[in-house]
Amino acid sequence: MKESTGLKENLIISENLNDYYKEVRAEFQRHLKREISEESKDLAPLIEKGVGEGKQLRPVLCRLVSDSLGGDAHLAFECGMALELIHCGTLIHDDWLDGDKFRREAPALWKELGPRMAVLVADLMIATGSLHGSVSLATGKSLARCARNLTEGAIADFTDKENYSESVYLHRIKRKTGALYSTAAELGALISPRTDLAVPMYKFGETVGIIYQITDDYLDLMNSLITKTPVGDLALGIPTLPVTRLTRYSNYKPSIEKFIETGDAGEIIKNVKISDAQGIFEELIAPWQEMSRKFLEEVPDSSTKILLEQVPISFANELIASDRN
Repeated sequence: MKESTGLKENLIISENLNDYYKEVRAEFQRHLKREISEESKDLAPLIEKGVGEGKQLRPVLCRLVSDSLGGDAHLAFECGMALELIHCGTLIHDDWLDGDKFRREAPALWKELGPRMAVLVADLMIATGSLHGSVSLATGKSLARCARNLTEGAIADFTDKENYSESVYLHRIKRKTGALYSTAAELGALISPRTDLAVPMYKFGETVGIIYQITDDYLDLMNSLITKTPVGDLALGIPTLPVTRLTRYSNYKPSIEKFIETGDAGEIIKNVKISDAQGIFEELIAPWQEMSRKFLEEVPDSSTKILLEQVPISFANELIASDRN
């Protein structure tokens, strides 16, 4: 995607956060590889194949929160491994359910291994991740809630179509995308001396997930407008906030209402201006960015807290950057 997507220059990921991300991600990948190698010779290659080459933003967020609160780096990576394995396992399920044949420019696992084996590998990854992340009763419960929220959010993608509203959308993405980010931040607190900050850290991570999902949905809209072909949720007929908020422009209301009612995105693609979509996107994420800072007020001042403050928009920008490639 080569056109501008609307994020301003001052929202680009900072050099310090980028350096931290690269360093911690490399450390985490070594940890992940080492732990997977401890599995049996039959299972290790399957887990490794299921993990693939993702951005691993959630394990990095867990470590960053832990570092900001004086937590244990090894435990942060164990929880990060849980997050990554659960995340990748659910993506395998999603690809099969949605019929997506590719994941990260490679054949989806169900196309490579067959549906039955792919689903079993995903189940294995989720269970294995849960074991690594159960370093305490609190972290185990956190991960169990996360898994349930992910499933509820996926179900709501389809059941919420008939009663869509902005509040319904936000509730859905808090359970879907927000679940892994909120849990990542919560786990970072739970493995630190500042377990009292688990709740505000959960809320902070939730804002990261909300901004990330709004950005992802916005990219579906932008790619649909640019290619003149429905992409992602527009192709599936699933209403999202970057689309429905376009009713702020009265001339788009009939197109949006038709999409919500029938799932036909044709008139949206034909009528919506890219500049209007960009303006709506920036309007949507601004209040969540401001809210994210409030949840960090009790975190002690440090260089890592400064990095935490940059995370919500920087992670969204990372998504946009990868979409351009």
